[in-house]
Amino acid sequence: MDDRQGSRWFRRLAGTDVDDAIAFFSVDYDLRTPTVRRTSPKTKWDFAGVGDDRMSLRTARFGVDLRSESFVADEFIVAWVRGGTSTMTAGGESLDLEPGVPVVLPVETAYEVHQRDIALSMVHLDRAFVTGLTGDPAFAFEPLRAPTAEGMRLWRSIVQQHSSTWLDMEQDLDEVARRDIAEAFSVAALRAFPQRASWRATVAGNGPEHERLRRALEYVHAHAHEPIGTSEIADAAGLSPRGLQQSLRRHLDQTPGELLREVRLEGAHNDLRRADRDELSVAEIARSWGFGHLGRFSAAYRARFGELPSESLRSRG
Repeated sequence: MDDRQGSRWFRRLAGTDVDDAIAFFSVDYDLRTPTVRRTSPKTKWDFAGVGDDRMSLRTARFGVDLRSESFVADEFIVAWVRGGTSTMTAGGESLDLEPGVPVVLPVETAYEVHQRDIALSMVHLDRAFVTGLTGDPAFAFEPLRAPTAEGMRLWRSIVQQHSSTWLDMEQDLDEVARRDIAEAFSVAALRAFPQRASWRATVAGNGPEHERLRRALEYVHAHAHEPIGTSEIADAAGLSPRGLQQSLRRHLDQTPGELLREVRLEGAHNDLRRADRDELSVAEIARSWGFGHLGRFSAAYRARFGELPSESLRSRG
């Protein structure tokens, strides 16, 4: 069954033919050379989804043992397991999806899938729409990384708040309502899920020192909200404070303090561009990133981004 209401589509299919299922799922998930083994005498599969050009909510079940390579380019897909098992492998790292724990699937890179008797829920977000909200055309999520506990609560709250409205095809959602819901899901994803660590490319090389420096950078990006300093960063990297200072100066021409301030400014910049100016103030966001003096924060922010924090916050509206 395939139907449309205005610009929203509704699709529901079910069957027992494995070839039909593979042909259908390959359209959206580009299954490459899939291998399938039946796990019961009678295979069942089904799919249901409601969507438009910005987002879709989908569920799928497939009662087989499936191995395949998959590739997605133009969407960010948030997926979580409701039943069965699913293992994703990308970049040499494998993840067994935990029931009910959402992750963002890899984008623009092929990844391996091994699923058995799977039942999945998925939210597809148009990549251009999400990157438009961030103001960064190259934005991407860090794939296959679970959200924090706070991120999990936020994501589940948005799913519970908007799913029934979105899925109700009897309810006529106009353009504004559809955009508002798509934006709510997109902003929740931006706040809930780890974002691609673009800083990894700044450390060129594969030696022990390069790996320790990457650990230092990873620690800073993960804990910049917290009251950390040189000693904590050095411990996380397996370096002495002096060794950290030398390594940062040699490879990035920065001190630990300069690195930490840069990461915190970037974090504040991202939050200001996404925040609702009626709910959060510049001072609240500055404090959340460890900037206790608003005047010095504003000066450093303007030097870095060419505008005042208040201007970034206004641009969100």
